[in-house]
Amino acid sequence: MSNPDKKLVESIAPYVMKKLASVGFFEKLDDKLCPPENADASEPCQGRYEISEPLLRSLGFDDEERNEIFQVLQSKGGFCDCEILYNVVETNRLKAKYWKSRAAGLEQTRHENR
Repeated sequence: MSNPDKKLVESIAPYVMKKLASVGFFEKLDDKLCPPENADASEPCQGRYEISEPLLRSLGFDDEERNEIFQVLQSKGGFCDCEILYNVVETNRLKAKYWKSRAAGLEQTRHENR
């Protein structure tokens, strides 16, 4: 990923977020990390964009667009698949599951392989 231009990232962030929401990116990512029906089918976060990258590609975003999307997500604390949901998106199943486990006193990690 190229070195982000902070002013560019700030200027495009609202539009990037609106577009990602309009194509259902955040819901689709939540479905992969925390499926609503079958918890056994969840894909673990590897601390990278291994789920987001192909998902964005399938939604029609080209290389340059994906680079800019990841720069915006990183500016909001989304440095990997799960952090997009934990830090960038206000409400999702993955975040709710994490905090429900913490409230119950269960040890919970955010990344599967860390």
